[in-house]
Amino acid sequence: MTRTRILRRITAVPIILAALFAGLLVSASPAHADAYATVGNTDGDGLNVRQGPNTSSAVVGSVDTGDAVWIACQAYGEYVTNTYGFTSNIWDYSTALGGYLADAYMATGHDGRIPGVPLCDDDPPSDGDIVPIRQNQGQWTQWEDCGPTSVVTALLAIGVTPHGYSAGYPVEAIHRAREDMGLQRDVRTGGTNENQVNTAFASYGLSSYTSWNFDNSLAHVRNGGAAVMAGNTRGLNWPVNVADPNGVPHFLTVAGYDSGSGLYIVLDPIAVNNTVKYASAATLWAYWDNYLGRAAVLV
Repeated sequence: MTRTRILRRITAVPIILAALFAGLLVSASPAHADAYATVGNTDGDGLNVRQGPNTSSAVVGSVDTGDAVWIACQAYGEYVTNTYGFTSNIWDYSTALGGYLADAYMATGHDGRIPGVPLCDDDPPSDGDIVPIRQNQGQWTQWEDCGPTSVVTALLAIGVTPHGYSAGYPVEAIHRAREDMGLQRDVRTGGTNENQVNTAFASYGLSSYTSWNFDNSLAHVRNGGAAVMAGNTRGLNWPVNVADPNGVPHFLTVAGYDSGSGLYIVLDPIAVNNTVKYASAATLWAYWDNYLGRAAVLV
């Protein structure tokens, strides 16, 4: 596999360009550096430049085989297989082109990430981001990924960029959260638990713990923290993607507190409408006070 990609890179790059860029590709890279690459063999079809790191995003331009591209950052996204059978889920962002190109078709000199080139979301938001993310992104484990998804939304809420996070393709961050929990991506286990959520946060060097006290959990959120809260979906007062009227055990993120209204900011990965929710303490108690609930991981 690697050998075929090296062959593809050699045949795709004109000799003059290869000589011109060789010093850039083999020289020591600073902590954050841009890089040149050339477009590999596209069988004359060209390569689309897309708004996000996946093939369902809007096309914002195109490049041809042999074109030189300046890569500002890289993101994890949809897996793409090139004409030589090489598959990668890395996408290269070009500021000049205003979009992402599938790295499987790019001659970067590396089969994985380019050393020194940052992830497109390397800079975490200073005050945190309240970002609702669906757990059902089409992955094999989507209906048991409420825990990993809540890890991702809780990290964003406290200003930490999740591993593999890209706003345009959040499923990679969900996969990575499963791995941070000690699980395998796309291998069903029947669900996740509080210990695994703590393990995921520990992979960032964060201090987290499981609280079994509802009032203390909400106080933690009011003081600026986030809580990955366990409960049952039947206690929620917004539509959820659950057919069973008795609900299912679930994780969601209580990401903040609105002192003006007295409501808590909730990110529910199984909600029908992927929007920020606002819940009273009574609603959260109805969710919390159920079998396999009554717990929250505080971070």
